[in-house]
Amino acid sequence: MPLTQAQRKRLVDLARGRGEAGLHLLEGAKSVRDALPSGVVRELYLAESLDPAVAAALEAAAAAARVPVQRAAGADLERASDTVSPQGVLAVVADTAEPLERLLARPGLLAWLDGVQDPGNVGAVVRVAAAFGVAGLLVGAGSADPLGLKALRASAGLALRMPFARAPGEAIARALTAGRRPVWLLENGGRDLFAVEQVPAGLVLVVGSEGAGPSAPARAAATGSVGIPIRPEVESLNAAVATGLVVGVLSRRAPR
Repeated sequence: MPLTQAQRKRLVDLARGRGEAGLHLLEGAKSVRDALPSGVVRELYLAESLDPAVAAALEAAAAAARVPVQRAAGADLERASDTVSPQGVLAVVADTAEPLERLLARPGLLAWLDGVQDPGNVGAVVRVAAAFGVAGLLVGAGSADPLGLKALRASAGLALRMPFARAPGEAIARALTAGRRPVWLLENGGRDLFAVEQVPAGLVLVVGSEGAGPSAPARAAATGSVGIPIRPEVESLNAAVATGLVVGVLSRRAPR
């Protein structure tokens, strides 16, 4: 059955972040297949031209998760996609953000996204955080939403499973200071990452904007800083690359 005009507009609005509160779009066969057992998928849309074997596997997984499936013209789904080669698989997923207080109660290393505006970088940070066992992400104002279409795709859907909380930077800083959490800024000139031997329990790593660096609230909450020694002719590293290096080292030296 073809999508109605209202359905097409709804999907486009969700893709652009203008849709219903608490709902987002997830794109791609693998990401959707991985998300279906988690219970966060609310609706599934498959292009009529989708490979029959892929469609059958997704329909079976959706049936097991009790998620409604609708077939649609590929052109209708392409309007809500921002990829060069859309896969013809879109899912409407529920928001998975936690309250700030609950996230801060989690033990282990946390990362604070402090003005990371590029959704591709945010998605990549989510992937490395998941890969190295980061306990959760604090998403400050000014950072791209991990559940935005581009960021969610860049995270390969992992943002739906990574615990995170959204809050203004000032609120995050106040909560961390009140809880006496150690906070390290990731910045040039910080303590040599490879010389760090001990990592304090409950550390929060601040990943700031590539251009402006950590914000004033993050600096006010900071108890230290860490940096990556690089050659002088290289000004800086991509935020996601830098986060991957630092988290990879710190996660292995943090208390278990």
